[in-house]
Amino acid sequence: MKRKVSPLLDEGIIRLAKHRAIQEGRLLSDVIQESIVHYLRNKVSDPKKREKAYQFFCERPMRINRQQVKEILEEDSQDR
Repeated sequence: MKRKVSPLLDEGIIRLAKHRAIQEGRLLSDVIQESIVHYLRNKVSDPKKREKAYQFFCERPMRINRQQVKEILEEDSQDR
């Protein structure tokens, strides 16, 4: 059973979703539903990791060396 909802979305997001629907020859509602399903099926990120990343990237000027970039990318790929 489907139910009508009225979420408030940014105009740019709506434009992108409509464009995708047209490209794929699908209904806008199907594209939005698929996006929500995909989002809900993905693993929820660990709040502690998000806080650590926020502190690392946003609370001070970014100074990151190649080894740190490599470690971050490896950790991210292992989480998926």
